[in-house]
Amino acid sequence: MTRAISVAIVAGLDDAATQLCNRELATDDVLWHAGSEWDPALAECEVIFGNIPVNWVPSLTALRWLQLESIGFENYATVTPELRARSIEVTNLRGLFSQPVAETALAGILALLRGIDQLVAATAEQRWATPEIRPGTELLSGRRVVVLGTGSIGAKLRRLFEAFDCTVVSYARESPTAELHTLAELDAALATASIVASCLPGTQQTVRIFDRERLALLGDRTILVNVGRGSAVDEAALCSSLAKNALGGAVLDVTEQEPLDADSPLWLAPRTILTQHTGGGYRDELRDKARRFLDNLAEWRVGKPLANTVNWEAGY
Repeated sequence: MTRAISVAIVAGLDDAATQLCNRELATDDVLWHAGSEWDPALAECEVIFGNIPVNWVPSLTALRWLQLESIGFENYATVTPELRARSIEVTNLRGLFSQPVAETALAGILALLRGIDQLVAATAEQRWATPEIRPGTELLSGRRVVVLGTGSIGAKLRRLFEAFDCTVVSYARESPTAELHTLAELDAALATASIVASCLPGTQQTVRIFDRERLALLGDRTILVNVGRGSAVDEAALCSSLAKNALGGAVLDVTEQEPLDADSPLWLAPRTILTQHTGGGYRDELRDKARRFLDNLAEWRVGKPLANTVNWEAGY
């Protein structure tokens, strides 16, 4: 008979996801915990589902496995040595968000190319803007695209671009599926790209990869997309490029600070679509997060390898 397991669920779930967990964890000792306040009962839990505050880790004396409700692990960098020393397994939701994020990026690009952003504004003003907008509309088909990152999101987005008959190359330092592996190769490709999409994780190597100098390599009709981490882009330099018409536009799902401050220049940056970190969302997102956790739990119960174990060196 399978023994009961002490599980803490700190992930934010809706009713459907909660019911799913309650049904499948009916024989376990489950602690439902909301908020960031410490509960001493957490110290007795072997398994935790959710992104716990970093300062809890030393007090989680019974913890054996942490299932994150996200992909990124960079917030836990300071406690990585302790997690490793205690042999605590950490898994993420890699792959869960690839389709919605890729579709969000594509939607933003198409909105800029087809003038949808301008048409929405004109509609709100009850103004017929065909003469001014139609001549400037452009096609996605046949464009030269650089995708940074070959993970699940980068791979999915690349396939969507290829479906539009775009010529696509990918950048990743070590991935065998990428055509570009060095920054010199990347820079050469950026100079001729009309769309550049960053799907990079947050690591020391990716911080400000799009600094002022690299942004200057992009053409004045190039669209920059960032669906990876906000830290990848120098936002002040980006706003400057957009204001000077040195860049064709930007689609940003992630920003360095979230939510943005009311006085952030990104709000008013021209030809910019801010999707406000909604890219990974969809109607059944929370249910599917719970399903991923429960599937992994079934493997953990019988000692099988867990899916999506965090790569400690890479940080995701």
